Amino acid sequence: MLSKHTHHPELADTRPAQRFATLSLRKAIVFGIGLGILIPAILLGSVLARDSYEREYEVRVRGPLKQYASMLEQTMPVPLWQVDASSAQSFVNSVMLNPDVVRIVVEDAALGRFVHAEQSNAQNQGLISETRDIRKDGTVIGRVTIVMSSHWMEEEFFKKFLKGGLAILVQLLISFFLLWLLFQKRMMRPLQQLQRDVDRLGEGQLTQAVSVARPDELGSLALGVDSMRLRLGELMNEQASHNATLEQRVADRTRELHVSNQELRTALDDLNTAHAEIQRSDRMAALGSLVAGVAHELNTPIGNSVTVASTIHDLSKEFNTKMVQGVTRAALQIYIENNLQASDILLRNLNSAAELIGSFKRVAVDRTSAQRRVFMLDEVVRETVLTMGASIKRHAHDVRMDIPATIRMDAYPGLLGQIISNLINNAILHGFEGRENGDIDIRARLLATEPPTVELSVNDNGIGISEANLGRIFDPFFTTKLGQGGSGLGLNIVYNLVSDVLGGSIRVESQPGLGSSFIMQLPLCAPGHEEPFD
Repeated sequence: MLSKHTHHPELADTRPAQRFATLSLRKAIVFGIGLGILIPAILLGSVLARDSYEREYEVRVRGPLKQYASMLEQTMPVPLWQVDASSAQSFVNSVMLNPDVVRIVVEDAALGRFVHAEQSNAQNQGLISETRDIRKDGTVIGRVTIVMSSHWMEEEFFKKFLKGGLAILVQLLISFFLLWLLFQKRMMRPLQQLQRDVDRLGEGQLTQAVSVARPDELGSLALGVDSMRLRLGELMNEQASHNATLEQRVADRTRELHVSNQELRTALDDLNTAHAEIQRSDRMAALGSLVAGVAHELNTPIGNSVTVASTIHDLSKEFNTKMVQGVTRAALQIYIENNLQASDILLRNLNSAAELIGSFKRVAVDRTSAQRRVFMLDEVVRETVLTMGASIKRHAHDVRMDIPATIRMDAYPGLLGQIISNLINNAILHGFEGRENGDIDIRARLLATEPPTVELSVNDNGIGISEANLGRIFDPFFTTKLGQGGSGLGLNIVYNLVSDVLGGSIRVESQPGLGSSFIMQLPLCAPGHEEPFD
């Protein structure tokens, strides 16, 4: 029979030490969880930040510097040879439109400085320069020097880095909180209950059974403790000499608990490592897709340009050889016609490459490049549709608008117009493929939200989007018109403008054969405005 009032001071005296051990274990596990989340995030974030900075520096500064230097090297010989400063200045001014360009100096080998241009608000930080000789028929007649600054790029990168760091920090805190809740629920609460049961046993209260709340290792341990309780009562009633054996069994159960805790800690560390590896693999896969898309899209126009440039070079060499023997008017005419034709092909391909590069740059939205003002939504949409009138009428499509004239916004009307044009072009190119007389409806309505929000939708009655493609249409370089005029960047640019600049959201609803609807929710006052407008 179990005793109800048996008390053992030597067991009761160990309770403060047990509580201290439990508290220390909790601190150690919390500290381990924190380090397991924080250290991989810091290491991976540092590597990704450095890689992102180097790629941004290559795209914004070093790459454009070499391109501008090559362009000026090729365009300056004629103005410099003909002493046409105005033409040279116009070329230089077109390059100076890039705010990262600090200074351009064109020098004549005989006269000295020929053309000079410099930004009025030039930043003398992070300067990098490139100097090229200007040649005419193989003779150096001058040189051009272009200087660029990485100041603006570094400011933008630092802002993005702070935003990314804050997002990662919030994610880490949420992850730590969730893991802590899981640890509290799955480990500490059962352990605390088990500790209370053990404390009760230490006080000699052997009549109440130990709680067995779950069918796992802790439940098995609690079951073992309950078995120990029964056996302890039998031993205490039979003989006191069995106390030593009882203490040994308690120690064995405690060691089993320690082993179980160690196994759980190891499993948690493995989970954190796997999570970090999955994140790294996803980022590397996205980077590989981006690089492959850029290379594929630029390969055709640049390859054609190289071929045409080689042809011009061969024609020039042949003509130069004929000049020694004397050139007839007919030969000169043929040479000029061939050069004009080749130059036309070269310009078309270079313009195509420039447009693609501009699209790639617009994928990373720059909110400082757009002008912000207060405007009426219906006026901006109507003006955008009017500018696309020729394209819409050529395909005999009909665009209808249902936008209240009272909706006023404080945002970026130019970027909003780009969003509308991209969505209309997407409907014409993809939604109405192979058909005429399509209908596009543009609707807007105010939502009863705080802050005030407008819902703007662009709807078409086209062929719709398949379920397999519905979740990928906003991905960069995803297009069903590869090689047929589609770069796969239009909807990605729309997504970035809506979410990053206008501070809103966009979703798509579509079924094959029933058309598509692109639905945006935009705040009336875009982010970055300090005071509400009336």
